[in-house]
Amino acid sequence: MKKSNPIAGRRRASRGFTMVEMLIVISVIAIMAALVISAFSNAAQDTRRVVARQQQAAVQSAVNAWVTAKASGTGSLSGARTEYNAATTSLARLNLVANYLDEKTIAHFRTNTTNTGQVLSEALKKTNQYLELPAWNAASYPKVELK
Repeated sequence: MKKSNPIAGRRRASRGFTMVEMLIVISVIAIMAALVISAFSNAAQDTRRVVARQQQAAVQSAVNAWVTAKASGTGSLSGARTEYNAATTSLARLNLVANYLDEKTIAHFRTNTTNTGQVLSEALKKTNQYLELPAWNAASYPKVELK
């Protein structure tokens, strides 16, 4: 007597995938691709923001060096403040401290800046931000603001 195998009766006649299985696999791949693309897009934006912060820090260091040089020796802090505030725009103030930035950096800022009140670079443009060098009041120190 031959015993019948209950599993053998359940086997599919063909070994291919069903339409539902294919749709599920395609859906999972699409979701994973969307997540990967989103992660890369966010990483690029984060990188631009980091570059913008680094540029702000570089200009702030240049301002600090300029103030130190102007206030040392026979100069005074009030004299440095007067000269800084006499330059009435952010671009004019950037030009005051240009000697404390490397040539490529200052050239990059000058090339991208069209509005004298807003200092721009490629990274700043892509993040819709700009640097501003506001007037220096007596109660504080000159700041470079990222807006």
